[in-house]
Amino acid sequence: MNKTLTLLFNILIFSTLQGQSVSEKIAIDACKYLDSINDIKILQDSIRGSITKSMANVMMEGSLDERKQITTVEGIRGTIKKAYDILPSYCYNVRRLVIENKKTKFYGLSSNFEANKYFDKGNDYLDSKKFKKAIKEFKSAIKLDPNFIYAIDHLAISYRIQEDYNSAVKYYKKSLEIFPEGNVALLNIAVCYSKLEDDENSIKKYAELKFLYPNDPEGYFGLAKMLLIKEDYENALDNLFIAHRIYLEANSEYQKDSQKLFEFISAKLEELGKSELIERKAKENNITIKE
Repeated sequence: MNKTLTLLFNILIFSTLQGQSVSEKIAIDACKYLDSINDIKILQDSIRGSITKSMANVMMEGSLDERKQITTVEGIRGTIKKAYDILPSYCYNVRRLVIENKKTKFYGLSSNFEANKYFDKGNDYLDSKKFKKAIKEFKSAIKLDPNFIYAIDHLAISYRIQEDYNSAVKYYKKSLEIFPEGNVALLNIAVCYSKLEDDENSIKKYAELKFLYPNDPEGYFGLAKMLLIKEDYENALDNLFIAHRIYLEANSEYQKDSQKLFEFISAKLEELGKSELIERKAKENNITIKE
């Protein structure tokens, strides 16, 4: 079941679901049975039972048309399958456990000893800013282990530091093909797209990062910067306030950056005669602004 869940998670996590179908209602209801689970194995063993319970709940509370959809064997099977497919899109805890499980697989050294040797050499060269040599070593590691995420990400970093953003994007894409939820590649490819002035792809990747890692301020902060470029001040402020709150709670030095961005947006909105937007958004986000 774990392999199926992971595969469907990759495919459907960013799909836009219109309305609220029977399967969606079941998935939403199933979350309450899964929110307190902290072990991937227990989660895997609990999903089908939770969906079955939730289907019974939805049948009892649903309309006549909704109940008709799950009165046949074929209808029940199809509804259960779709609810299972979309479950990670609705349940943060399911997403979290799936990602943590995949991180243990992909964020680590290779099982190939020689690949690790090349990787270590590449890091030594990277630390000493010998980028061409670092790239050569990382590529040798990847040749021996094509799924070596650490080597792929560090290869991309080598290109990014040299401001070869197209090459960096190429390898971050390769990383995300293997591990679509990788936060390192998602954050860095979003930055690279912004450097290439590919605003739409940068926004898309920051949004994915925010969705997958809602407790990480980087997705919100990056999205705020990109939305500012698009002059979407309302959504920029929403994301900025969330990022700033997380930075404050963590006592992060990056709170200075979010403060500077806020000051810039404030000045721009004052210039446009839209200062009331700042107060409204601050109130919505429970942020106190001190003069």
